[in-house]
Amino acid sequence: MILTDIQLECVRRFTSPVRLEGLGKGLNVLAAPNEAGKSTLLMALRAALTLRHGSKAQPVKEMQPYGGGAPHIGVGFEWSGKPCWLEKRFMKGAFARLDLGQERFDGDTAEERLNALLELEKDGRTEATGLWNALLVRQGESFVAPVLNNAGRSSIQNCLEQGVQEVTGIAAAGALLERVKARLGQLQTAATGRPTGRYKQLLDDQAKAAENLKSLHAKRTALEEDLVLLEQTRRTLREQENPERQKQEEQELHKLREERDRLRNLDAEEKAAQARKAAALQQFQNIRDEEERRKEYRAECTRLEQVIAASTQELAELAEHEKAANLRYQAAQAECQKAVQQHQVRRAILHHVMQQREVQHMEAALLRQRENLKHVQERFAQIEQAQVAFDALPMDEAKIQRLRKAAQKVATLEQHLQAQATVLEMDLLPQAQQRVVLNGQACASGKSLLHAPAELQIEGIGRFIITPSVGGDTVELQQALQIAQAALTDLLQQAGCLNVEDAEQQYEKHCLAERQLKEAKAVFAATAPSKKGVNPDQVLLELRHVLAKEEAAYAQKKQTLAQNLASQIGSADECDLNCQPDEAVQQEQEAALAVDRAREKERDAQQALITAKTALDKANAAQQQHEVGLTRVQRELALWQGREPDVALAQRKQLCQQEQEAAQAAVEHCEHARQKERPLAVVESGIQRREQAQKTDGETIARLREDIRERETRVRGAEGEGLDERIAEADRLQQRLNMEVAACTRDRSALVLLDQVLSKAEQEQTARYMGPLVKTMQPAFSALFPGAELEMDADFGVAALSRNQREDVADLSDGTREQIAVLVRLGFAEMLHGRGVPAILVLDDALSFADPMRLERLFDVLAEAATRFQILIFTCHAQLFAPLRGRMLSLRPQESFTSPR
Repeated sequence: MILTDIQLECVRRFTSPVRLEGLGKGLNVLAAPNEAGKSTLLMALRAALTLRHGSKAQPVKEMQPYGGGAPHIGVGFEWSGKPCWLEKRFMKGAFARLDLGQERFDGDTAEERLNALLELEKDGRTEATGLWNALLVRQGESFVAPVLNNAGRSSIQNCLEQGVQEVTGIAAAGALLERVKARLGQLQTAATGRPTGRYKQLLDDQAKAAENLKSLHAKRTALEEDLVLLEQTRRTLREQENPERQKQEEQELHKLREERDRLRNLDAEEKAAQARKAAALQQFQNIRDEEERRKEYRAECTRLEQVIAASTQELAELAEHEKAANLRYQAAQAECQKAVQQHQVRRAILHHVMQQREVQHMEAALLRQRENLKHVQERFAQIEQAQVAFDALPMDEAKIQRLRKAAQKVATLEQHLQAQATVLEMDLLPQAQQRVVLNGQACASGKSLLHAPAELQIEGIGRFIITPSVGGDTVELQQALQIAQAALTDLLQQAGCLNVEDAEQQYEKHCLAERQLKEAKAVFAATAPSKKGVNPDQVLLELRHVLAKEEAAYAQKKQTLAQNLASQIGSADECDLNCQPDEAVQQEQEAALAVDRAREKERDAQQALITAKTALDKANAAQQQHEVGLTRVQRELALWQGREPDVALAQRKQLCQQEQEAAQAAVEHCEHARQKERPLAVVESGIQRREQAQKTDGETIARLREDIRERETRVRGAEGEGLDERIAEADRLQQRLNMEVAACTRDRSALVLLDQVLSKAEQEQTARYMGPLVKTMQPAFSALFPGAELEMDADFGVAALSRNQREDVADLSDGTREQIAVLVRLGFAEMLHGRGVPAILVLDDALSFADPMRLERLFDVLAEAATRFQILIFTCHAQLFAPLRGRMLSLRPQESFTSPR
């Protein structure tokens, strides 16, 4: 069985639809923080699988959201390769739907089919129970071993009995045990062992008969007591109604009342005397207090007059002290003001010296700038001269190259023509040179190249026509030579040169002028390094502008310095104004120290003045307070004397003493008279007791008469009921019921003993076939507890582990017990899976107390088991379960609950 989809709506905190996404085969991990809804999700899954849709029990009510609503749960799963869907709604509009492949079941049919699929049994009208209840582990349940109900035990027994039932014979033993339990169930309940059925009816009848017999015996005993008490009551009534006794009690009560009146009068006289005495005593005390108060006030007047006289002299001394302190403070103020003025002068001198030094620095900087400008101007003049010379020589590199190419072309053509020309070589005598003419010109000795027909005349000899041989390209060469010579001539004319040699000389002069211009610019750039790359004209203009600004600032600075000298310093010594800055700084610091000393002296004088003024003010306040107190005391004394002089006060005091003595005598007289009488409280108590006795006697007589009538009525009624016959009949019924109860008790004891014997035999048989369960669980326990052997009990729980020695599970730590409980549930799931029954394991916040090494082993065990059936783990410890590497699930809200169609 593989869960593929879980949807919730209106389940506790999920009021809107939500879906668990990512479900699949193997390990599935939902890691979410606290209160994210993991426990609610497990509650919904458990409700969908085990709770009936029509139930309104407490587990269903607990699923309702806080604002109310109908819980709606859908579970998608795969079983035997078929897609299945389970959907339930509880409370309002309750329904159930189960789709198994193409089959669909609704309502109670769906519930029954689901219970059959999961091997669940009905447990009342609310929840179905089975081994699945142990596989859906809620938060906190992982710490205890799974408690199996009858359905869960039956599932495990069915798993274990396959293949071993014939060997052990447990079927017959189980059938006999069931018959014994059925017979025993007629006599007592299975869960509590309390009597039931006919046995319970007999016990109830026996108890009722015993109670009836006891009641009859009690009635007979009450009748006997009524007869005795009736006689006693009649005798008491005769005593209470005796007239002599009543008359005697009336006389005693009259005497006590007369004595009470006499004591009350005496008590009133004593209280009046006590009041007179207390009033006289209080008045006497008031007079004494008045005398003490007048005495204290007179003493206070004397003390205040002495204090005022002493404080008057002290005030005069304090006034003189305050005046002297004020004079010292004024002198300190004047000295401080003088020191401050001197310090201001020194500060102004220091400022003047620093400004003067700055002016000197500005003047030196101006001289340097002027000198620099002069050098820059000279270098600029050199640049201008070099530029003029350079501009006067237009023969540049391009022109000379064109001339060179044209001259080279002319020379090449001439060479070609010379190679094809007729050579005329003559060696003439000196006297014959004028006689030989070639083409109208005197001919000199040497070679001549003839490219065209030439005329040679020799005086005295004749004229010779020389016609050279003309080849195929001679004419073309001549034409090309003419064109080249014309181009060369044109270039020379453009350059203003006579020939090529002149052009070469002009080019050499041009290169020299260019080098001189570059050198002049380099020298200019070195003179103004900060303006490198800037046009020299612009540099010169900027330098002149900067110099003008600096000269203006220098003039302004000098003017400001002169004004400050006239306004702030005034008539200062020339030597102070022309001193060095260090000396001026030292003088300013000395003046500042003098100011600090003067201010400290001023503060001391001011503090002394404040202290003197405070003392004078306090003395004045004390003097005024004393004078006010003296005036108040004198006024009070005068007021008292005007109201009652001392003589009248003394006379009133004497009268109070006499009144006090008279009141004391009256009190003593009353006390003497009281000693002869009984206490008033005793007399009043006697009166109250006798009055209460009279009242009680009347009530007692009425009660006794009523009691006599009631007892006489009960005696007559009991005599007419035949009480002895009824007691005999009840006794016979009691004996018969005792015999029947004893027989049922013997049967019950025998059946209980037989049940114990058969149960023990079944447990022994169960222990024999427990091997498959141990065999199923042992690998997981061996992986988690290496070398440990598992010991199971008859309730399919782990009793102990054997690791070198036997250890009871109850003695292990909480974390180890939790791990064992998880492995037991894992074994149950393995057994269901082995039988082909749907099985999954869901753990909510489990394994939080395992150490890292033990947790790694648990992860290996869970991962191996997840290859056979699905395991879901809900946790809030995402980092702790990250190494598990399972499918990561998430809760996603959705717009509506989606059911497959």
